[in-house]
Amino acid sequence: MAGYSLAQMNVRLIGAERQVFSGEATALYAQGTEGWFGILSRHAPAIFALEDAPLRIVTDSGEHVFRVRAGVVHVRRDEVVILADEVSEGA
Repeated sequence: MAGYSLAQMNVRLIGAERQVFSGEATALYAQGTEGWFGILSRHAPAIFALEDAPLRIVTDSGEHVFRVRAGVVHVRRDEVVILADEVSEGA
């Protein structure tokens, strides 16, 4: 569909040392303790514990992949905050 774009949400990925990513995203995919999950804009409020696995943030300009260790994801209507002990770029 020409001219159509997915709704955006604000995503922040924060490691123990610094903020690694902050920006608008259309989707986020990660592995929690209960399995893989995806988050889109307007997701119901939730908190997820993360497994040591890749985390994918999808933006209009492409996909950003990070490896996270010992983290949590806090979801509100149009905001997602990921806190992790360790974050590195790439899978």
